[in-house]
Amino acid sequence: MSWKRKKKKIDKVKHKAIAITCLMFAVVLGLVIFLLFRLIKNNNNYYSIESRTSELEKIKPFKDSNYRAIGWLRVQGTNLDLPIVYSENKYEEFPVELENFVWSRNRDTKFTNYIDITGHNIFNLSANPKIKSDSFSRFEELMAFVYYDFAKDNEYIQLTLDGKEYLYKIFMVGFVDKSDETFFPKNDDVSKDNLKQQLKWLEKDNIYKYNIDVNENDKLIALSTCTRFYGEKQQVSFYVVGRLLRDGEEINHYKVTKSSKYKNIEKILKGDENNEKDNV
Repeated sequence: MSWKRKKKKIDKVKHKAIAITCLMFAVVLGLVIFLLFRLIKNNNNYYSIESRTSELEKIKPFKDSNYRAIGWLRVQGTNLDLPIVYSENKYEEFPVELENFVWSRNRDTKFTNYIDITGHNIFNLSANPKIKSDSFSRFEELMAFVYYDFAKDNEYIQLTLDGKEYLYKIFMVGFVDKSDETFFPKNDDVSKDNLKQQLKWLEKDNIYKYNIDVNENDKLIALSTCTRFYGEKQQVSFYVVGRLLRDGEEINHYKVTKSSKYKNIEKILKGDENNEKDNV
């Protein structure tokens, strides 16, 4: 073999080696960039806290009513970004002009270890809830959490109260029998024993498993609304419950899987001719 042919062959091998090296470098660099992106996304940029204090200050007292706006609620992935109203007179009839608001069932307006918020669901009652609709202005979009793909991508509840922003990690989604609700805390200052019992009740109805720790030392927020997911005869409320972000805890994405109860949910979501239609 002549020297020129030998040199040409050597150069060809070198070029091939360089090409393979460059390709491997590009793959490794791409992987590093991807992991860095995921790391950033999974930490403090996963949910961006936006203050609602100024919006809350614009809400004027309602005429001829003891109701007043005391806080603001945001729920990740939904249009739930609205004031929380409260009345010192718990026997006052909820006025029509406030139907598009959500309201506090607590007995006081201060921040406590158990915040209880409820709202109307008028247009999303069926066994096949919609995730979005132009007609939704109350708590209808809360029903989106019945879908696993939605629940695993949306995990935070934000509460504005007393000029502060509180962030909660969702740890429970489920249907609670209305008779069981009588066992839930009624006082604002809930004891640790009562909270421990509350967590047991919630876990019993949880349709998901969230990879976060929750115990009686945590502070909770419970969002609830009406539904006919199981039909008109079975009286249940739909709950989404979160626990307050702990000191030093990051705002990150955490794992959500289906619990054993979700098999029945999936059967109902598939639907049949007996499923109730939305009331519109």
